[in-house]
Amino acid sequence: MATSTSAGRNWLRYLYIDTQKIKERNYFLILLGMFVLFVAIAFVEGLQIGLGGDFTVFWYAGQNFSNANNLYSRIGGAERYIYPPFAAMLFQALAIFPLKVAAVIYTFVNLLLYVYIINIVHRIFLFYKMSNSRALQFSLLFAFLLSFRFFWYHLMFIQMNEIVLALCLSGVLLFLKKRETLAIICFVIATFIKIIPIFFLFWIFFRGNFRLYLKGVLVAILCVLLPWIWRGLEAGVVDLKNYYITFLEPFQQGRVEPNFQNYSLGAAIYKISLPMKDGQGYDYNFLHLSEQVAKQIYGYSFLVIFVLFLGSLAYLRWKSKPVSISEIALILLATHLLSGITWEYHLVSLLFIYIALLDTRRRGATLMRQFIFWGLIILAGLNAIVGRDTFGVAGYHYFGGYGILTWMMVLLYFYFLYETLFPGVEPIDN
Repeated sequence: MATSTSAGRNWLRYLYIDTQKIKERNYFLILLGMFVLFVAIAFVEGLQIGLGGDFTVFWYAGQNFSNANNLYSRIGGAERYIYPPFAAMLFQALAIFPLKVAAVIYTFVNLLLYVYIINIVHRIFLFYKMSNSRALQFSLLFAFLLSFRFFWYHLMFIQMNEIVLALCLSGVLLFLKKRETLAIICFVIATFIKIIPIFFLFWIFFRGNFRLYLKGVLVAILCVLLPWIWRGLEAGVVDLKNYYITFLEPFQQGRVEPNFQNYSLGAAIYKISLPMKDGQGYDYNFLHLSEQVAKQIYGYSFLVIFVLFLGSLAYLRWKSKPVSISEIALILLATHLLSGITWEYHLVSLLFIYIALLDTRRRGATLMRQFIFWGLIILAGLNAIVGRDTFGVAGYHYFGGYGILTWMMVLLYFYFLYETLFPGVEPIDN
């Protein structure tokens, strides 16, 4: 893709790796400084790892997989493990090292993944824009700032969501470039690390063809068989059964975890509908509904969003519409809203969603369209600065407890649904 000279001189280009600039002394020194900074952060954060964090769960899962222990019984001191057996097989790479060493290494990996995600988002938008315009670079910077809070949480808690997002976005770019085999491999592996990317498989079902379906099934079978081959058929069957019983089945039956930091749709509805104080004593209930009514509202809401999601994909397939940026953002929003658990550090995909939102700014847009657009931008900015230091402990809890972030994602979902089905006129890109 061509890169404009004026944009090439703009400092915003340092947000992503430009291989054509590596030989420039200043550019190389900046990358070297980033590397040293990443190493320092990795040591500071990784050595602080405790026994109660999620990373410890990943580390113990890898250890239990190697030692032929039950993955879902908390053997060895691990907390609740809610990932597929295939993920535990991969987590063996962490268990090779002592816990703190593994935490340092993976913190560094997360920092590299952050850079990679910025680059892959940039490349996806270049695929559509065909030029590295100043507007695109500004949008990337703005989306980077708006979403930084979630990447920071992800880094502090040493999570696995960046690798899942990196696989999904890589799959998107590969699919756009007609490299469908590699794309389906990325989507299936991401789903077997963490089940929620299954929404990308729904997308592929409507956007792909029979050959791609067959390849996806073969990769999925391989992801099931590998843990069986490693641990034995009997242990493999037990792992899958326990994964279903301990995690999938409860949510299938309507389980909701209304923690104030859970930003899924179900949690947001329950928190404002039922009397349930969090660990700090805050109560967010203002609707005062019965549990049965709250469950019905959540069930119908889930159904509406899911049916609209599938319906829009079916419509796009029927009309043979090309894949749009808004369509990709819609998938990412569905993964967060319809998941049983959506913590703050799961929302690293808002980087893509925010730049997609900026991309919808249109020339000659109606007053109503401009009002909605700028309202969403203001909400995104507000959600970017929320924290204990900025809003105080009570403000932070009430902001999360009342689900302001969740309701913003609901608005974004319907906004991108409309943009996907009824795209506007030429976007501003100069």
